[in-house]
Amino acid sequence: MNKIAYSVFIAFVASLATLVSITALSSSERDTAGNENLEPITLEQLAEHDSADSCWKAIHGRVYDLTDYFPAHPTDEAIFLEWCGREATEGWDNKRPGVPHSPRAEAMLERYLIGRLVDEEGESVEPSTEAPAVTDSYSNIGTAQANLSPAEDERLARALLGLPLDGHYRGVFTDRGSIQVNITFDLRDGRIESLEYRHLTYRGVDYLALEESDELYPVMSQHRQIAERLEGEPITRIFALYEPERMVDDVDGYSGATLRGAKVISAIRDALNRGVYAWP
Repeated sequence: MNKIAYSVFIAFVASLATLVSITALSSSERDTAGNENLEPITLEQLAEHDSADSCWKAIHGRVYDLTDYFPAHPTDEAIFLEWCGREATEGWDNKRPGVPHSPRAEAMLERYLIGRLVDEEGESVEPSTEAPAVTDSYSNIGTAQANLSPAEDERLARALLGLPLDGHYRGVFTDRGSIQVNITFDLRDGRIESLEYRHLTYRGVDYLALEESDELYPVMSQHRQIAERLEGEPITRIFALYEPERMVDDVDGYSGATLRGAKVISAIRDALNRGVYAWP
């Protein structure tokens, strides 16, 4: 009798495994076919939806309208808005450095699917999937390196003193649901390196897209001076931006007030508050 029961159990498990395999295969085939049937959305169309009022994100080649989910998102609104109107696979796969969103979040995401990302020729756009490098000692918890004392581990000592750690940082300044400043930079020994603007807008003007002949181009020049003059400076130097005339030249009569240095400071401080985005 036991042998019969055991045989029945084995047959049941085998049947279940076959059913699961067939279901997974069918699901994969449906996903592939479904991608072709989705509404094509270009990068230009995607970029038009970059605020809390209309937030679209492209993740792994698919486009999602996450506007309705924005009020329910559990983290700071700036983190959510940073990826609106953009190819956001990098942010999705790295909720924290090297840690993707959960399967539960992935299941929820499908509710907001509206299309697939294509280029100007209608061809599917490959997602950007480069993940931040995680090479510090804490990526190997359990090793002797992870158990160093503050006297031996400079990174741990800086953390205990409340000092910013070396690494790559990203931060934003948002106002009324729209990103105005999105900045990236590296810290090396507490000094700023490679500061760049990923997003710089104000009242509908995209300063990063301006040509030299545009009336507001001098403002873009002032922001570039900030990046140049902060290079190699200690992080505390950002507070000089409260007196922007000390950091930039007066370009074509544009005053320091036009610079809105406090917003740049806020974006940098936001990056520091978030912590290291990727380790060196």
